[in-house]
Amino acid sequence: EKEFNISSLDNDLKFYKSENKKLKKFINEEPLLEGEYIITKVLIDKESPYIKSIIINKGFEAGIEKGMAAMDRSYMIGRVIETNYLSSRILLINDLNSKIPVIIEPGNTKAILNGLGFDYGELEYLPKNNIVDTGHVVYTSGSDRIFLPGIPIGKVDIIDGNKNVKFFSDLKQLDFVKIRYIKRGQN
Repeated sequence: EKEFNISSLDNDLKFYKSENKKLKKFINEEPLLEGEYIITKVLIDKESPYIKSIIINKGFEAGIEKGMAAMDRSYMIGRVIETNYLSSRILLINDLNSKIPVIIEPGNTKAILNGLGFDYGELEYLPKNNIVDTGHVVYTSGSDRIFLPGIPIGKVDIIDGNKNVKFFSDLKQLDFVKIRYIKRGQN
């Protein structure tokens, strides 16, 4: 009886160690911490049932460009879609127009995260026999060449057979947003 428990714990440990190694490799492929971040203040929330975007108080004068990733602490929340001299608009990941290539761990499963206008998104284009389950973690995959890989977005929550993603960030409560600033020629 005891023997079985120890060997089962040992197997769990091996699994987590190898998963940890894989994730570290995955995250280290790109210099996550070397880029600079610009901290910005959220000025306005465009509250509409479909459009989920915010305006921040920095623009191209501060070096912000279209396509840059927007983060709340270390979580992905959207990307810059428009910049003016002193402000920018960010399309949030829950907007209906938001589609982000993601990777789900454990299992290294690729999919697209689709915004639905709610506080959760939906996984699309999952491979047929995927093992994606409630509690699995969803990260940016970086395959769109816009976002760095390995930025956490949320956790899988399966409801009525739909593989939804509950975001780590409360997108209605954003005060400060970090913009990942990449100098030209970096990347």
